[in-house]
Amino acid sequence: MSDRNKYILILIFCFVIIQSVYLLSEYLIAGSLGVPLDDVWIHFRFAENFSSGYFFQYNLNEPTPGTTSPLWVIILSFPFLIGNNFILPFALFASSMFFLILVIEFYRLCRKLGFTEGYAFVISLLTLLNGRLLWSSLSGMEITLFTLLTVLIICNHLSELYSHRIRISTGFLMGLAVNVRPEAYLLALIYYAFIFFKFRKNFNFNYKNFLISLIIFVMMALPYPVFSYIYSGSFLPNTYEGQVGTVKLFPDFRFLTETGKLFFKDNFVILILWIVASAYFIYNLIKGKTEQKLLLLYLWIILLPALSSIVAPNWRHHGRYLIPLIPFINIAAIDILQKSLTFFHKRSNLFLKGILTFIFALSLFNAAVFAHALGWNVENINNQQVKTARWLRDNLSEETAFGMNDIGAITFITKKYCVDLAGLVTPEVFRIQKLSYEEGAEEIFRLLKSKNVNYIIIYPDWFEYIIENYKNSLEQVYSAKLEKNTICGGAEKIVYKIHWDKIRLD
Repeated sequence: MSDRNKYILILIFCFVIIQSVYLLSEYLIAGSLGVPLDDVWIHFRFAENFSSGYFFQYNLNEPTPGTTSPLWVIILSFPFLIGNNFILPFALFASSMFFLILVIEFYRLCRKLGFTEGYAFVISLLTLLNGRLLWSSLSGMEITLFTLLTVLIICNHLSELYSHRIRISTGFLMGLAVNVRPEAYLLALIYYAFIFFKFRKNFNFNYKNFLISLIIFVMMALPYPVFSYIYSGSFLPNTYEGQVGTVKLFPDFRFLTETGKLFFKDNFVILILWIVASAYFIYNLIKGKTEQKLLLLYLWIILLPALSSIVAPNWRHHGRYLIPLIPFINIAAIDILQKSLTFFHKRSNLFLKGILTFIFALSLFNAAVFAHALGWNVENINNQQVKTARWLRDNLSEETAFGMNDIGAITFITKKYCVDLAGLVTPEVFRIQKLSYEEGAEEIFRLLKSKNVNYIIIYPDWFEYIIENYKNSLEQVYSAKLEKNTICGGAEKIVYKIHWDKIRLD
């Protein structure tokens, strides 16, 4: 057996062991399997409707760009062709299998970058042991699929550099990637700009493939932004308006600080090496000495956090929007570590082994931390979102609509019309949010009444003005309170009955 096959088999074996440990941790803490985010249930609802011919509709007959991952919705729609009971295990299996394929393809990428079999295995194992990636692999979310696609794109890009020929398939992969996560638009911009610059002197040989690749990418990327524009008046999904709103003039330093903390907790040695590697890359870029095979990779791991701090500074859910950078950060870290040790001689191997042992120890600790985090996140979602949804289904079955600020599990389980008080699938709420508290509260109640909503399910802290000023009109009928909140928007979610006869709307 070759070293390559041996290392891949070891990675697969480690994957099976770690995934089993994570699932066991989840079951012991949560008491059952589940998903760690209410966002997953949102995808379930979109996918369920998609499978029935209601394309990108959360409420039937109301098309809306309420997801940033249209391709993930399509993938999750397949189990609904069989029945509703398969969606949870399918989502977990899909995100887990994409992670396994990611690790294997990442090993091949490391070899293509010139790392030895041993180093490629080390970097891949570090990626496999990353706690946040492991959390993602059992989240039922699109994170591991997007990370896999970025690995395949950069691998394809390396083949282009080595063969001096543009590959049409890169445009196809890039088109898939932007339909999984919008961050891929940045990767596409970097890639096509670099390719144009790289092959501009030999463009007579490559221009056809370049144009075909670009056309394929544009054809795959355009439909969802056009859909968004038709139904929301913006080429961006509703989530951008709800979570970000506008582009900032200056970087959000809290985002950078919180993101730094997350990567520090991942592995502070890797973080230090990443910073050093980035500084070394920028220095060489200025001097014109950059290794071209690493250029796209470094621009990706530097520019995405930088641009995110201006365009979409969001670090929630364990910083899930930057999790796809982790494999490439590991490459940069080990690469700069190798380069640094070229200054040493006899003791360099011993020093390297010591550092790598310490790095792996930190990674194992981080993996254990996120096994625990996954369990508690699932426990929170099950004991608040899912539990509330089942109570509503069993006790208020006669209701036709509910108002809420977390729309996933509640809407999927109850099958009721959803008025999203955060605006994700009810974008008229965005306009209301710009009004004064007094005007906004009245508009919210007008909206709820027009949709025949008699019950709202909210976190009181999110709607302090309404709770305080309409307390005589709201009756608490149910509460789901968490003893230890690790992922939800609040420790207590409350169901209020609206007494419309006590509310005066001019």
